[in-house]
Amino acid sequence: MPSRLASLAAELAEPVPGVAAEIAPGDMMLHGDPAHYAVAGQSAWRCIATGLLAAGVADPKRVLDLPCGHGRVTRVLRRALPDAELTVCDLDRDGVDHCASAFGATPVYSREDLAEVGFDEAFDLIWCGSLVTHLDKPGWLATFQLVMRSLRPQGVAVITFHGRWSAYRMQTGKNYGLPRARVEQILASYAATGFGYADYENGTGYGVSLNSPAWLIGEVQAWQELRIVALCERQWDDHQDVLVVQAMG
Repeated sequence: MPSRLASLAAELAEPVPGVAAEIAPGDMMLHGDPAHYAVAGQSAWRCIATGLLAAGVADPKRVLDLPCGHGRVTRVLRRALPDAELTVCDLDRDGVDHCASAFGATPVYSREDLAEVGFDEAFDLIWCGSLVTHLDKPGWLATFQLVMRSLRPQGVAVITFHGRWSAYRMQTGKNYGLPRARVEQILASYAATGFGYADYENGTGYGVSLNSPAWLIGEVQAWQELRIVALCERQWDDHQDVLVVQAMG
């Protein structure tokens, strides 16, 4: 007879069934590869589920997907947590509208300044997939401040970031959509401080960030409102690292 742990592991390894297959025409996450699109969504759920288990939260009632895009993860959350009140938030209004219509979610349009973003109620679970990966240090910190003020007591946030594996990929030729000179800029800052960032060429305040687990823990440990539950490298889609935090209270 399998142990409870083995049963849980086997259950988490299985894809969430019945996830909507239709992808919105404007979904920038598709990249012409619907199979990988589905894998990334299912991988996100495994990150979330293991984080909830580690935090001891079994049945989140209010859930936020930030940023939701056009629903790569939202569609999985809807099936995995069918009774949850699901809220979606993004700067991409078309993506928010699509998620609201297709997955029965409450729409909230985000702002460039995250300090201006607020919700009517706090959440038991926040999934924050690949947001801080695109933000400079002030944006990174603003994201965590938004998370802290948007969690209910004992609520859980699952946040992804570019860590050591992404640094290795940059060092060995992966450019992450940046000119090589900007990649070298990120790597130099990362080596010196544990955090690196550079804008994309077509704008400011949005680009690619890289931070070490040590830098991350150094920042989060100052916030007594949050308990560090877990930090897993390369957990989301065998690429991004995952931090799980829980609101005290």
